[in-house]
This record gives sequence, C-alpha cells and structure tokens, in this order.
Amino acid sequence: MSTSPPFAHLHVHSDYSILDGACKIPRLLDRVEELGQSAVALTDHGVMSGAVELYREATKRGITPIVGLEAYVVPDHRFRGKEKRNHLTLLAENTTGYYNLIRLCSAGYLEGYHRRPRIDHELMSRHSEGIIVLSGCLSGTICTSLVNDDLDGARRELDTLTGIFGPDNVYLELQDAGIDGQRRINQHLATLAKETGRAMVATGDVHYICHQDAESHEALLAIQTRDVLSNPDRFKFDTQEFFIKSGEEMLRALPDYPEALHTTIEIAERCSDLTLPLGDLKLPVFPVPTGETDDVYLENLCREGLDRRYGAGTWPAEADDRLRFELDTIKEMGFSSYFLIVWDYIRWSRDNGVAVGPGRGSAAGSLVAFSLRITDLDPLEHGLLFERFLNPGRKSMPDIDTDFSVGGRDRVVAYVTQKYGGDAVARIGTFGKLLARAVVRDSGRVLGFSYGQVDRLAKLVPERPIGIKLEQALAPGSDLANHVDADEGAKRIIEVARPLEGLVRNEGVHAAGVVIAPGPVTDYLPVRVDDEGGVVTQVPDHDVEALGLLKMDFLGLRNLDIIQDALVLIREGTGHDLDIEAIHMDDAPTYRMLARGDALGVFQFESSGMRDALREVRPTEFADLVALVALYRPGPMAFIPTYAKNKRDPGRVRFDDPRLEPITGPTYGVAVYQEQLMQISRAIAGFSPARADDLRKAVGKKDKELMASLSDEFIQGCIDSGCSNDVAQSLWGLCEAAGDYSFNKSHAACYALLSYRTAYLKANHPAEYMAAVLTSVMDTKDRVPFYVSACSDMGIEVLPPDVNQSVSGFAVTGENEIRFGLTAVKGVGDAAVQALLAERAEGGAYASLWDFCRRVDPAQLNKRALESLIRGGALDCTGASRAGMLETLPAAMAQAAKRRNDQAAGQESLFGMLDDAGAASAMDADPPITQPEMDKDELLAGEKEAIG
Repeated sequence: MSTSPPFAHLHVHSDYSILDGACKIPRLLDRVEELGQSAVALTDHGVMSGAVELYREATKRGITPIVGLEAYVVPDHRFRGKEKRNHLTLLAENTTGYYNLIRLCSAGYLEGYHRRPRIDHELMSRHSEGIIVLSGCLSGTICTSLVNDDLDGARRELDTLTGIFGPDNVYLELQDAGIDGQRRINQHLATLAKETGRAMVATGDVHYICHQDAESHEALLAIQTRDVLSNPDRFKFDTQEFFIKSGEEMLRALPDYPEALHTTIEIAERCSDLTLPLGDLKLPVFPVPTGETDDVYLENLCREGLDRRYGAGTWPAEADDRLRFELDTIKEMGFSSYFLIVWDYIRWSRDNGVAVGPGRGSAAGSLVAFSLRITDLDPLEHGLLFERFLNPGRKSMPDIDTDFSVGGRDRVVAYVTQKYGGDAVARIGTFGKLLARAVVRDSGRVLGFSYGQVDRLAKLVPERPIGIKLEQALAPGSDLANHVDADEGAKRIIEVARPLEGLVRNEGVHAAGVVIAPGPVTDYLPVRVDDEGGVVTQVPDHDVEALGLLKMDFLGLRNLDIIQDALVLIREGTGHDLDIEAIHMDDAPTYRMLARGDALGVFQFESSGMRDALREVRPTEFADLVALVALYRPGPMAFIPTYAKNKRDPGRVRFDDPRLEPITGPTYGVAVYQEQLMQISRAIAGFSPARADDLRKAVGKKDKELMASLSDEFIQGCIDSGCSNDVAQSLWGLCEAAGDYSFNKSHAACYALLSYRTAYLKANHPAEYMAAVLTSVMDTKDRVPFYVSACSDMGIEVLPPDVNQSVSGFAVTGENEIRFGLTAVKGVGDAAVQALLAERAEGGAYASLWDFCRRVDPAQLNKRALESLIRGGALDCTGASRAGMLETLPAAMAQAAKRRNDQAAGQESLFGMLDDAGAASAMDADPPITQPEMDKDELLAGEKEAIG
C-alpha cells in the first residue's frame, strides 16, 4: 500500500499543447493509476482539445477528470500590439464552469486571436461562474510581478481575480522544478496567502510522463523550433523536472508547504461533479410547416417520394411495411429531424445545379433515404438492409455522408451556414500525428544527422500497412531492426523517436466534416480559427459525435463534375438533355465496353488491375459491377476468379444449406458482403436484426472479444434451426474468415451505380465524356497526356489549343474530335484565359501575334504564358511559324506596351486617329513573321513542355 501523500496533478500539458506537451492521454492516465492518484487535470495552452477524451477515458478508469486550460491573459484582448501574454490556470469546478471555459477558450480565438488565443479580465468577468483559478507558473499573471519583487502589482492582480471569480475560487499556485528564483517566488506567494487568506496549491507544470522522457521532450521542443539539440542557445527547459511526480516527490520538491499538496485533493473533490452529456442528441431544429411535427412531416415527404419513385398505387408489395418499420425506428430513436436536415440540403443542391452522388455508405439500405432522394438506389430491388444502417440496438447517430461536385460543395456548406446560422456551423478540426516515418525523420534531424542518413533509415519503415507503428517496423529480422542493430546512429534516432511517436504534430481541418449545432457552436464545444479565419472545432470528429452534435461530411467528388460537364457538352452538341439518373441499367454497349476492360476514365474501374478483373469477370449486369467494387481489394481479390468461373458455370455452385441459396446465390456462392453475413445469421442462426448487426460490427472491426461472445450463440442457433454441427461450424468459420474480405454492399452498390453512369457516358458519348475527363485533370498536367493518349486509342483526335477556337476547358468540336482547353496549357491560368476569351468575344478573332499582344492585357498574360501558348500551337491559326513568333514576341510585347503607355499619357497614336478600316490597314503593316519553322524534334519538345 502506498505511503505517498495524497496528491492530484492540476497543471498538466498533453500533446494537444502542440510540440510542447508530450503526454498522450492514455499513457498519462496509466501513470496516474500506477501512482494511485485519484484525479488529474488537463490544462493545455489556450485549448481544450483533449477535454472530451480525458473525461471519457478517465471516467472509465474511475479517475476524476478535471477539465481546464492554461489561458493566455493580456490587458485588452482586442488590442493587436505586442502586449506581453501571461498565463493563468483555469479549471472547471462543475458543468457550468465547463461551458464557461468553452466560451472563454473560444473567445480567445474568435475575439482575441493574435498569434495565440488571448483573453482579458473583461472576458473572464463575463464567463466566471463555476471556474476555479490557479495563479499559474512563473509566467503567470501574479508571478510576473513577483519576479520583479513587485508585491503591490501582485496584490492588485490577486484582488482583481478574486473580484472576478470570488474569494473561494482563487488559489496561489506553488511550483518548484528547480528553476532559479522559484523558491523566492514561492515565499512571496506564501506571504500573499497569509495576508489575503487565499489558499496555496502545489502543481507540477507537467509536460511529459516520466523523468526519462525529458530528453525526448527536448527533441520535441527542437522539432517545434526547427533547431538541433547540439545548439546550446536553442529553446529548452531549464531542468528535467516537468514529469508526473508522486505525492512523495512533490513533497520533496515543496517540503515547506505540505498543506499545498492537500489543497489539490480539496480542489479535485470540488471538481468531481462535472458531468459531460456524452451521447445526448443535440440536433438543430428543422423548420417544419405550422401544425406538423418532425415525424409527421417526414412520413408525408416519404410517401410523396415513393409515389414519384414507383407511381401512386403501384408500390412494390413489401414497400409499405418496410417504410413503416423504418419510420417507426427513426421516430423511436429521435432522428426524424436528422433526415429532414439532410433531405433539405440535398434538395437545395439538386434545385441549384449542384451535382449530388447516388449515395455512399450504409445509408443506401434505407427506403426512407431512397424516397427522399438522399440516395438513388432502390434498397428493395438490390437487397440492401436498413439494419446495416440503423437499428434500435445501436444507439448512435445515423451517418449519411454525401458526395457533391467539387465545384458545388462549398455552395452547399454556405447554404447550410445561412440556414442554421453562421455561429451554429463550424468545420471539424483534425490533428496530424508524428507517425513512424515522420518521427524518425524529425528525430534524426534534431539529432544533427545528415539528410541522407535519416532518409535511408526512414525509408526502412514500411509504407504498408498505413499507420504502421515503430514497434511493428522493428519486428525481429526486419530491415529496420537489422539496420538499427548494426548502426549506433540509427539506434540513437530510434531511441529518441519512440516516446514521440503518435504525439500531435499539427492542427488541421477535416476535408469534408461540418458540425451543425442547435445554436451557437460555442455553447457546446470549443472552437478555434484556421489560417483563413474560418471557425473550426478544437475537438476531433469522434468527440464531436460523442457530444451528440450533428456532424455531416460534405464530400467533393471529381467524377460528379465530370458527369455534369459531359451532360452540358452533350446538350450543346446534340440538343439532347440527357437525364443521367433515368438511363437504363442494361445498356449493352456499356457492358461490352467494360467486358473488354476498356475502362480508362471510368470511376472505380480504371486501374490496370481492375481492368484485368473486368476482362476476367466479363460483367453483363449491374450486380457484377457491385460485386467487383466489393471484391477488388487486398484479400477478397483472391475470390474474383471464383466469382468469374461460377458466373460462367453456375452449376459449379454448391450450398451447405438450402437457405443459403437466396443469400449467396446471387454472388455465385461467394459471400461478398457484410449484409450476407447478417442475412445468414438471421435466416439460419435465428439472430435478431440488432444481434445480426453486432456480428457485422465484430467481423468488420475484427473484434475478437465480441466474436467469441457470439460464437456459441451462432452455432447453437444454427443447430436449433436444423443444421448439422459440421454445417454450423462451417458457417461460423465463414463469418470469421469474412473479416478479411466482406464489404458493405450498400456502399459498393452506390459506387457501382456511379461507375455505371460514367461507363454509360463513355460508351455512348465518348467524345463528350473524354472532353469532360480531360477538363477535370487540367490542374494535374501529367494526367492530361495520359487521357489524350486514351482518346487516341479510342479513335478520338485531340486537336491542339487555338486562341481563336479553344475555350477554357476541353470541348467537342466535331465527331470524334476534341479541342484542347486553354487552361490546360502550362503557365496559363484561369484569369488569363478569361481575359483572352472576353477580348475575343468583343473584338473577334486574333489576326496575328502583334494583334494578340495589343489586345490582351499583359498583366493577365505574361511573357512566359505567351511562350507556352506559342509552343503549344495555340497561335498557329495566325499562319506564322512558332519559331518566328517566339523570336518576334519581345518586339510585339514592346509595341503593345508603348501603345498602352501612349494611351495612358493621353497621346493619340496613329491607331487612335484612324477609323476601323485604317486601323486594320495599320495592323496589316506590322512586320510579317517569315522565319522558317524549327526542326521537328525541337517543335515537339516545345509542344511537350507546353501541353504534355
């Protein structure tokens, strides 16, 4: 039994104090448990990013979580000058204090941000209830006065804090990490305590877990400052005492103040009533028509939607029962408003020309989603399960992520922001970690090793699996392990890297995630600002969901832009307004094209391996495409030959139990989908829908503990339903093995539908589709020649750019003929192209290089861009040689510049005095460009440089 004095750490920096704190929360709690301490606080620099994680994980272990932060305090948070920032330790005593901390922490960014989030006394006065204040470290608001022996200044600050937070909520914070002056400051603090009656509290200002982590922490600071450990003047801590100490070690550090240790327990007890409402739904209010409820309005929309889908009075036999079951489940779980919110912004998107994907993930298993046009696949026709998406046995928020065209995604986010309020919407924050390869590189750099040494070592960390740990990479016999054993320098790098692995390296913003709150986001969670001034959550996506807030993923998918652009080209070229959502799913040319493996540019199917799989399977129906999307992954790929052989010879397929035939028969005996396992467990093992979903989760996450708990129940259920023990064991073996290959059928079907639509366009409108594909890759110049080559293989000629015929993107100019887009020319940006096109529309075709230079503003189209246009052939239409135009370009630009200067000076040039005919005559007088063309090799080299 420990004889260490009772103590709780109230001043701790996790790795959310980025590149300063080195405490990962799980390891922090491990150490707190080892020391027998009953509580711990988290006080990161200016943020509360780890608050939810600490609360969740500490509560599981029976440790009291104390949520706090170390705030940056300035005299006036609105002033952007070089004010000194002082520290102050703030702790949430209760739930009210927690929300006030959130508001203070967020205001530090939204109102006071200047290199750091800053608050002042006025802000603290507005949000003081429920907060306990500790005076802070040597950089604290009180200690900075005491450093200069200014006791009067310290008293004034203490009086101010006491006036704001109340006399019982302000403590004088004692620390001794062996830093010069700390003991003298502690004596001053003791004097203040005696004079004012304020209590003293001992803290450790923790930045790392154990004493032996001090060196790695120094490396972390060097990573932050981009310095090397050998630099004596680098930023570093003065001692190695900033670790999680036992009560005994704290008493040795502060032997004259044992009561200050006891105060930590009193504060911990005061903070033990904090309750975070994890899991409580906090959905925005959707404005339903007057007199209707969310549930009734949703049902009415669904019934109207199914009438449009199937025709009034002609629903499939099972549709009404399925709809009733889904609506009852949604109502019971309180998610009607959620579906209405998603329905509304998807409806807005369609109505406003933003392309929307057919669905993704398990939401496609919902008839409600299909009726609302949230998804575009009939779950009844395709055998998709609602329970894979939502069931009462799984009390978690639905997850309806949506693909939008890249060009329209931000418009949808803007619509949602306008509808629910700018203060109610925020982007989701992310955190980059020091992963294995990166931490090896960083550690090697700060240790002073050469780039070559570090690069060779880092490359010995395998790239797969993604997220590999150093311990895995150092498995006995591995290349990395052998190198470390043989090289002392490599061993040193790994020693420093190990404790740093997995720490937060930087903040980021989720590419698609958005939170929509019922009111101001800062009433629910802390926020920060990104580099563009956008509002971003301080906590990551899983913590946003844990708090019960609505998190949506608005994903941008380039293939939707391609489809949209292709439809515009088809309409412009043929007058036919093709409805891509209404195309037949049995188009023979499409399946013939795919069976040949002709799938370059087709969503999901254009890799060489997938094209081989297409040739092997030779798809003839949509179900084949769904299966291929699911099977073409490491592991299940091995079943593609079986699927192909059985498809060609269905007589090969055998079923251990006749009840398997309707389940795995459609996939020729191969259990491709997670939904098939759920169906087996229900039809043969007698599982309930919720229990079947438990099996699906266990299989998908390879949860051995959950699988073990289901094993006996599954096998006995099979036997009870008439299976032999051998068949029951075989079916369970199938479930276990499926963890390596089974896939979500709903997602596979949605993406196969998108694949089919792109394939249909390529098979039936090849020029328009390939032009759209080429336009979509103009920003990645290396992909342009790849698809130009593909066009050539298809018999489609891609003509060079032409300043008198080309538009911004690639365009169809004739049967099997595409004209190169001007924006795809190297060095020619969109603004330049728009200026070129605007002048062409106003003044007509460009007659010569001289004419071109006079008419297009050089501020938009510089010399380098002009050279690219010439080399790429865009000015061949003027009749001059490229060699001649390149030689003449400086003179043409100089003439154009002089003319502009004359006009700016108010002088009428020769051209200004002529009528239109005279002007044309003058331009005809431009010196002719007669130089012969360069040789073919030089011509092609220039063309390659300009347009690939």
